[in-house]
Amino acid sequence: MIEERKVRDALELLGPGTRLDISSERTGLLRYARSRVTAQHDEERLRVRVRVTRDGRVAGGTLESLETGAVRALAERLQDALSCLPQGGTAGAVRPAAAQGEPAVPAVAPATVAAGAGERYAWFSAIRDGLGGRADLGGAVRHDVIGRVVADHDGLYRSETLTKASLQAVASRDGRSASARIVHRDAARISVDGIAERLLDDLAPLPTGDPLTGTCRVLLRPQAVVTLLTTYAYAALGAAGYAQGRTAAAGRMGERIVSELLTLTDDAADPAGLPSGFDVEGTCRSRTPLIERGVLRGVVSDLERAPVTGGRSTGHGVPIGWRFGADPSPSHILLDAGDADETELMAGCGDGQVISRLDYLRVLHPKDTLVTGTTRDATYWLKDGRIAAWAPPVRLTFRMDEVLSAVIGVGRERERGEAVFMESAVAPALLVEAGPFSA
Repeated sequence: MIEERKVRDALELLGPGTRLDISSERTGLLRYARSRVTAQHDEERLRVRVRVTRDGRVAGGTLESLETGAVRALAERLQDALSCLPQGGTAGAVRPAAAQGEPAVPAVAPATVAAGAGERYAWFSAIRDGLGGRADLGGAVRHDVIGRVVADHDGLYRSETLTKASLQAVASRDGRSASARIVHRDAARISVDGIAERLLDDLAPLPTGDPLTGTCRVLLRPQAVVTLLTTYAYAALGAAGYAQGRTAAAGRMGERIVSELLTLTDDAADPAGLPSGFDVEGTCRSRTPLIERGVLRGVVSDLERAPVTGGRSTGHGVPIGWRFGADPSPSHILLDAGDADETELMAGCGDGQVISRLDYLRVLHPKDTLVTGTTRDATYWLKDGRIAAWAPPVRLTFRMDEVLSAVIGVGRERERGEAVFMESAVAPALLVEAGPFSA
């Protein structure tokens, strides 16, 4: 997918101080709405991020080709940009010489993704047929094969091939909706059996209750927890924000910051998530304990912020010019499971609300972990621990640290998810005491 010869030729053209972060992406996508296919799409794309550091100056650019002419043209533009910068500025950390010979972590074994349009259509049609016309089906099926290379002019060269298959299914009826999300490195490990039945169960006819007012206990199902945790980890558990006092976790190492029922780890090698081997700086990803029984135990770092994590990067650097910022960010988080099934969690909730999905969370104030977002798909009212009514979608505003501190129950079944700013998250359901949420 990515020819090593072309990579090395590009490094020579771009010159000393160059680092390349390259991905070759082959994507197949099927979209559907109202139980009909709306789009079939296949594409291949090469993305090359270039960072050049010389004399304390840094410049960056992107390419969609490793052809000589395109690389030479970018090299000239970057040299012009560097010449406009003052010499001796802050260039950021340089990879220690010892790390250049560091053995790579074992390569993530790529699954064979031979799935094509026919396989994607078979997944869609199995769920649609299972619904039997009792609900409309929307969503998407996607298969990706991603080749990654990180290399620099000093001899660093790391490569891996990653695969990913994902399915989003949203069933709707009478203005109500329910959803299912599955993602795995291996398409052969995804089964659509039972998804239609699960969606129909979540669409059971019920009266509609009043919108949330005041406070109540809340049961967050796993996909809602995935959205909550990825947003919290991104906002609170990076080394830059920690060192600069910009996050809710800053200065609190060794202190309890969330419920003692919660243990959170970042581990890119755990097969429960979506494993990968190294970050955009070519650093092998390290298993990083973040929270242990509610106590802050660590944050994630890159080369520049390695002093915050004992002088060694944890392998969580982010791309140059990343739209989510320059701070190192968690990449593969896993929340330990508890021992309660959903029936037990609902019984513990008593009179309260079930939230199956948070459509998004937007950070309003990172230091306070204040966010706003909306509920979506299969939101219910519970009465005496049993589902009694549909709850209308509602916009919520809350502090994530307060919600995570109010956890009083943890489910035993975990689900895998992802975010646009995080490769994977694995989480169980959480039962939250009344108080933190407000509509």
